[in-house]
Amino acid sequence: MMIKTCIAVAVTLTVCTLAATAMAGNDGTIEFTGAISSTTCKVEGGAAGIGTADKSVDLGNVSIANLAATGERAGSRGFEIIIGGAGDGGCTNGQTARVRFDPTSPAIDTASGRLNLDASASTAGNVQIEVADRDGTPINLYTEDSQRVTIANNQAVIPLMGRYYATGVATAGDANSRVAFQIIYD
Repeated sequence: MMIKTCIAVAVTLTVCTLAATAMAGNDGTIEFTGAISSTTCKVEGGAAGIGTADKSVDLGNVSIANLAATGERAGSRGFEIIIGGAGDGGCTNGQTARVRFDPTSPAIDTASGRLNLDASASTAGNVQIEVADRDGTPINLYTEDSQRVTIANNQAVIPLMGRYYATGVATAGDANSRVAFQIIYD
């Protein structure tokens, strides 16, 4: 009798637990959409998707006087990501391409979308690096892509710029950072 009672209690608890779980509501749904493209342009002359396209952008030495208050920008330097090239048949004419920055890159400040500087004893203070489209529109590296460009003659140039951004009164020091990227096709 004791065993039957224990089994009955166990079954009742299991049913109640399952019912309570089933009644717990979701707060919403996240729907992911996208597509896989057959476009495979070379990136900076190297094969796509293998991480060998490295760019160096020298923002130079900027006076702290140019970064004396929050929101001030200085040292703007244009650069380009070149995709495809003559004879690159995988780089499909008429497609559009854009740069997507890797949101898991450790330097990205997820609140501002700018890059934190490499930490060291000689790092500048109250400064981040901001990436922008060629027209100066800042790109939130955590949530946004660059502007789209159209592939023509099996190639495209994606124009960007980097610059210092003051998060307060800047202090002198090194201002280095980095971010991973990939090319997205539409």
